[in-house]
Amino acid sequence: MLHQKYDKFIKFFRALASEERIEILQLLKKNNEMYAQDIEKNFFMEQSTASHHLNTLLKAGTVKTRKQGRNIYYSLRKDNIKSVFDEFMKQLETT
Repeated sequence: MLHQKYDKFIKFFRALASEERIEILQLLKKNNEMYAQDIEKNFFMEQSTASHHLNTLLKAGTVKTRKQGRNIYYSLRKDNIKSVFDEFMKQLETT
């Protein structure tokens, strides 16, 4: 099925199709790692909204988590972001 072949790319680019999520990625790049509640506070987001955005980014492979006690910290998966984008560009060349 064609959709499965491109599923990774679809998730990746859908995650990037939101201004709020791009701003979250920029904030994580600047700060290296952030506590989930600090991300919420930085954007004046409701917990549920921030959770949705972070979960979307996590499923797309653009961020990773680290749990410390009850706290969840988020950081960029720079290597994976570059890898998915490079793979996408390679796929375009072979199609």
